[in-house]
Amino acid sequence: MAQQEALGRLINVIYPADNVYVSLADYAGVTFIGFEATTGSTLTLTFSSDAAGSSTSTPAVIDHYYGATNATSGGVWHKTTQSASNVVTKSNSGEDRVAIEVIASMCPDGKPYVKCDINGSGIVTAILHDPAYQRTPANLRSVTA
Repeated sequence: MAQQEALGRLINVIYPADNVYVSLADYAGVTFIGFEATTGSTLTLTFSSDAAGSSTSTPAVIDHYYGATNATSGGVWHKTTQSASNVVTKSNSGEDRVAIEVIASMCPDGKPYVKCDINGSGIVTAILHDPAYQRTPANLRSVTA
């Protein structure tokens, strides 16, 4: 018996996702993966009531994130804790990649859309996970509209 692939069953992926609102209405959460090799890069979360960013808020929901360096064999991640904020500032040149997880319950009331901005030339990928409705990849609904 063939097993269904992960895309549509477990995850959905948006790339590039820098400064793009994604909806968590049908997902348990999203993990933003930011790549920027520059020390001091910042990643900022903003929540909105819709994909256009009509009504926004910036609650302090990030109390930790994960970082990894491309030079590390096997891509080992390390956890960094911080005071709750809506911003992550990479202070370590060994953090080429940063992962920030947002659980749907972190969204403020009436604001199921979230975006992650990275400054400079950084790139963000959004990996939505645990969909409420499993679909084949071709039948996944847009999460950016």
